Amino acid sequence: MGAYVLLNAIFLMTTPQSEMRGQLEVALVAGKHIFGDNGGRIVGALICLGLVSTISSMTWIGPRVTMSMGEDHWLLRLLGRKNKQGVPTAAILLQLLIVNLLLLTRSFESVVQYIQFSLLICSLLAVLGVIVLRATRPDIPRPYRTWLYPLPPIIFAAITVWMMIYLLRSKTTESVAGLGTAIAGFFLYFGAGKRASAEK
Repeated sequence: MGAYVLLNAIFLMTTPQSEMRGQLEVALVAGKHIFGDNGGRIVGALICLGLVSTISSMTWIGPRVTMSMGEDHWLLRLLGRKNKQGVPTAAILLQLLIVNLLLLTRSFESVVQYIQFSLLICSLLAVLGVIVLRATRPDIPRPYRTWLYPLPPIIFAAITVWMMIYLLRSKTTESVAGLGTAIAGFFLYFGAGKRASAEK
């Protein structure tokens, strides 16, 4: 966390905000200001390497999360299937289809903004879930406890809500699409839960 804050502080101290405003490649812009054009290219190459590793990890993790959802919910049971080697082929094909659909129908910038809003919703719900569980399930073993609780999750939730409002105002179409995806997920989850309860 300290390294992340320090890195952003360096960006703000070395690069005019007017040049970073609206830019996705903030690190590349700042790299050119700090190290010159050649140094900026090196920074860009390092960013690309980081993105490759991120894509690799999400290619492994994403379908397995989908597979777990398929194993838990009857509506998604097709995605829970694995081949003889234990690979979730249906989940991988679904992820490939969604990724290509997004990239073929929207610009890369729009896709990033859509995903950003969706991730903010997930982060907000995860943190709010901590607060809810503390209140409703105080008996659960907790080997790690948050410092100064409940202040950190409340601050995090407040900042996340502020970022979501900003994105809704500045990037309305992409943000509404992310919100719609989350709402569809809620209906799917609760619909599957009700069916499972009825079958029991």
